[in-house]
Amino acid sequence: MLCRIIILTLLLAIAFLFQISERKSFFIPLTNQFYYFTGFFYLVTILYAFWLNRAKDLRQFAFVQLLLDHFFIIGLVYFTGGRDSFFPITYIFTIIGSSILFYQKGAFFSASVATLLYGLLLLFQYHRWIDPVGQLPLAFETSQIFYSLTLYMITFYIVAFLSSKISEELKRKGRELIQKQDDYNQLETFNRNIIQSLDSGLLTIDLEGRINFLNRTAEKILNVNGDGLRNVSVYSLFPKIHERIEQIKKKNPDPSSEYQRYETLFIHPTGQRVHLGFSISPLTGPDGSLMGHTLIFQDITKFKEMEAQVIRFDKMAAIGQLAAGMAHEIRNPLTSLTGSIQMLKSELVLDPSNHRLMDIILRESERLNSLITDFLLFAQPPKTHKALSKIGTIMDETIDLFLNSTEHPEDIQILRPKGPQNILIRIDPDQMKQVFWNLILNAAQAMSNRGQIRIQIEKSKNGFPSPSPPRPSSRKTKAWVKVAISDSGSGIAPVEKEKIFEPFYTTKEGGTGLGLSIVHKIIENHQGMIKVESEVRRGSTFAIFLPADEDEEKPEW
Repeated sequence: MLCRIIILTLLLAIAFLFQISERKSFFIPLTNQFYYFTGFFYLVTILYAFWLNRAKDLRQFAFVQLLLDHFFIIGLVYFTGGRDSFFPITYIFTIIGSSILFYQKGAFFSASVATLLYGLLLLFQYHRWIDPVGQLPLAFETSQIFYSLTLYMITFYIVAFLSSKISEELKRKGRELIQKQDDYNQLETFNRNIIQSLDSGLLTIDLEGRINFLNRTAEKILNVNGDGLRNVSVYSLFPKIHERIEQIKKKNPDPSSEYQRYETLFIHPTGQRVHLGFSISPLTGPDGSLMGHTLIFQDITKFKEMEAQVIRFDKMAAIGQLAAGMAHEIRNPLTSLTGSIQMLKSELVLDPSNHRLMDIILRESERLNSLITDFLLFAQPPKTHKALSKIGTIMDETIDLFLNSTEHPEDIQILRPKGPQNILIRIDPDQMKQVFWNLILNAAQAMSNRGQIRIQIEKSKNGFPSPSPPRPSSRKTKAWVKVAISDSGSGIAPVEKEKIFEPFYTTKEGGTGLGLSIVHKIIENHQGMIKVESEVRRGSTFAIFLPADEDEEKPEW
């Protein structure tokens, strides 16, 4: 319809220009009938436009238009001189249009209709049944009519043949293109599903370090929204990665060279520290030029924790062997030395200065003996004797002992656990008392001389209460008992929190650094886990998780 409007407009413009110039008709007889006919078909095309949205079958609608175009062209030929008209050549447009829309059959059908209509016009004009507008009645020879019809007929069918070949080829190429597009879409979907299903984070950056893609796993690991990170510099997420990329460019200028493995530390917006292991590979274009880099990374925080735990176990084992070997050699002469000094103190008459020195010797000997006892307990802990015990009762007994000891500051209040106290759990009561004592003592020492110690005991039937740490035991446990001891003290710095369970690491003056190491070992022997949550100047919470089987809990009569 657009092409028809353009042709009609050009036709009217040419006719108008010739009419206002010297009133010469040139190849278009300027008659009122010509303008009426052209204007009428202008109106018909406008009606086509209004009817377009209402047509249910567009191919049928186009066929009707092309068929009417054949009659319009023969009418145009009639109004412009009949056999002497230049406009039979415009049938080429309808033949090409039919070829594009209806391929080979449409092209030859259009050529046949054009030949038929033009032949009928020549026949009627030859027998003087019609006289074209603007054309004087003239006698035509049969050879002229035959020559004109044959010339246009050959032209129509040649155009139909060539245009049909082109349209059929375009049709075949279109089908191949559609098939290739479908294959491409399937391949793209397949690759996207693979990338999104990877258990490793993947992101791509351009040469300037801007992120242009990241998969779901990357969003999960980084705890960010992928759309919010697009066009964000990767160097703002991983500040040290720029050095790695520059090293790769200098060391491996070839984009096809192999990538290497690196590690970095990522800090969440929430402050959580995540260790990432990542590899960097070049991202090349179709011509092999470097377009950017691909980063594939994994969260190796658990592996780092396991590595630190293995190192701690190795250190514990080494210290244990040293402690077991030396403790027995030191304790015997230390006991003899302490006993001898006590006898000398009781039998000798000492002046106040010597008496004070003797007290210092006895006190330090006792301190050394206590340290050796911790050594032995850490190196060779006593065998665990588990029995069904009320963990609430054990906690109450430990609190009573602490309140009546010299270690209890007067301004520190202990809030006992609320709720049911008859939770039965299979533990070693003596070892668990030692665990509770050490944790309560550490909480009291962290608060100077004022504050509160809050103790909570609860049981969960659906695994760990929130937030849930990973289960420390491979054994499937239906229920867990959580014992939380919280203080309102100075808290623990993040750097120190990673080392508090290491032996001989302490921030307290005069501390041995073995208390929490012994607690950690006892909890591990009970197939449990201890977790620490702390904020500087806001206090700490030591949470112990112990496995509790449902069939072990019995009603209290």
